[in-house]
Amino acid sequence: MILLSSNAQQIFWLGRYLTRIQYLCSQFPFDDDAVAKHYANAFVLAANDAESLNRLVQDEQQLASFAQQFQCAKDNIQDLRGVLSAKSYAELNQLIKTASENKSYICDVVGECHDILEAESQNIFLFFILGQNVEQLDRQLRLQQDTQSTLSDLEKIIDLLSEMGCSKLKSAWLQLQILPNSINFYRFSDHIQQLFEVDV
Repeated sequence: MILLSSNAQQIFWLGRYLTRIQYLCSQFPFDDDAVAKHYANAFVLAANDAESLNRLVQDEQQLASFAQQFQCAKDNIQDLRGVLSAKSYAELNQLIKTASENKSYICDVVGECHDILEAESQNIFLFFILGQNVEQLDRQLRLQQDTQSTLSDLEKIIDLLSEMGCSKLKSAWLQLQILPNSINFYRFSDHIQQLFEVDV
């Protein structure tokens, strides 16, 4: 299946948003003030302890909240109506509807969305897992977590993209592999964005 660049970008960001929500779910509720402050500082959030961070991520007006991140994922899914199979789109819509009606279900939805998208075409799932791994690497660099496994997974994805003709990521990717830091990560992210400026 040939994807338009706009569709590939939406799938990529769906992977990022769902991975972001999934990690936040794994940490919530924050109960250690030092951990909460470290997380807030890494993502430039206006919170300085566990209580204020828990309050922030539950405030639907905040961009970093569960509700706002989930809304972004929901919008991406709606925009992919003509790209996903009818079965996958219907299943994703039902999951989104359930989670919208019961906010406590949002964390459960993320893993189920992954399983549904894995059954789609290779191209769709490839951009989805690219988004997932880029989001993981972004978080790991911000929080000074181990990046080895994510870099290994990304290498396989970059190789597959190169086989599809998307070779422009290679140079930025090599720099990121040699020195995985925020500067090289943003450089790599810029090259991904450029990838979406032409049809893939």
